[in-house]
Amino acid sequence: MKLTVNQLSACRVCGSHRLYRFLEFPDAPLVDDYRTEGKLGTEFLYPLRVYICEHCYLVQTQHDVDVSGYYRDYHYSVASSPFAQRFMRGLARALFERYGLKSGDSVVEVGSSDGFQLQCFKDLGARVFGFEPSASLAATSLARGVPVAQALFLSETVQLIPADLLPLKLVLLTYTFDHLSDPLSFLKCVREVLDPTRGLLVIEVHDLAKIVERREYCLFAHEHPVYYSVDTMCKVLRRGGFKLVSANLMPEQLRRANSLLVVAAPEKAHYPSDVDANTELDYLSNPTAYKEFAEQVERSLGRFREFVLTERGCGRGLAGYGAGGRGIMTLAMSGVGNEEMAYLCDVNSSIHGYYTPKSHLLLVDPQHLLEDWVDEVVVFSFGYMQEISMELSEYTARGGKLISLLELL
Repeated sequence: MKLTVNQLSACRVCGSHRLYRFLEFPDAPLVDDYRTEGKLGTEFLYPLRVYICEHCYLVQTQHDVDVSGYYRDYHYSVASSPFAQRFMRGLARALFERYGLKSGDSVVEVGSSDGFQLQCFKDLGARVFGFEPSASLAATSLARGVPVAQALFLSETVQLIPADLLPLKLVLLTYTFDHLSDPLSFLKCVREVLDPTRGLLVIEVHDLAKIVERREYCLFAHEHPVYYSVDTMCKVLRRGGFKLVSANLMPEQLRRANSLLVVAAPEKAHYPSDVDANTELDYLSNPTAYKEFAEQVERSLGRFREFVLTERGCGRGLAGYGAGGRGIMTLAMSGVGNEEMAYLCDVNSSIHGYYTPKSHLLLVDPQHLLEDWVDEVVVFSFGYMQEISMELSEYTARGGKLISLLELL
């Protein structure tokens, strides 16, 4: 599939041309562009350049990749993870308890994947509906009894929401809002279907503050055109006709790695806010700090590659765990590939037998570790480290070693 790229020249939200480029990765792949063996080398590769707007401080890319067709064939889901399942159930309960959701309230999820999160709301009595562009994930959602439109959430598709659900009580996006190239247009669509006085908008994205603090360069990707801190999230929501109600819905230890989870509401809705009015962090609005961050990223990539080459030089076999963005982008950005690592494990059976984009590692079931031995496994999905350690207990009991990517950054 040939993908087109549209270049921008102004901030996606405020329109300013004062954009400072602080990070660039040549030939970056799409995160989930897994390849069959016969199509290795045909994947999409394009420079990934990241900017900060010096007017509103929103961190963003200045190019859009047309991924509409790409997402129709999307397979990845985290719903097989017990930790992710606990989070999803906890999120539904927390919203019911804190904001008085009740049986019969309508919930729409944008980017609803295989429907597991909506199922959690349905189990509590909500009436649910999802938007999911992936054919296979939408089919899985329908099979579990969760209605879904196989479509993107756009001004021309909102009419797919059943009329008896309107106006909506809750619109939810988990790790989808930062995929939106035009967040203000999206927020306008949400306002059209959300109850103006009772409605809630719940958004989970990667937290820019944690990206900078942990040097998590691997979370920058073509699929993520915008990167939010609490402050810039608040500003974007305000421009879109919403107010930030809470950034403390769930304790951090119950959330997924690098999770910024916020609750917003239309401006006229009657919800008190628990957000400190002074949310801005000075270093997140300082272009010089991003220059220093870019230098730290370069050193981190060098350390990761040096670790891999040193271990291989000592005769130790290496593999990876986690075919999500952290794994795919770390491998691609560091130049580590199938000559340095044997394979990449992931519990998602739908991608087994495929190869990672650019690095070309074979994707396998974690049990493969017991059949094709390696001495060490780099866990890219470090947010699930405890769960992965339990899953690979037989591997570690035999002498295998697990190493969190976070230790190597």
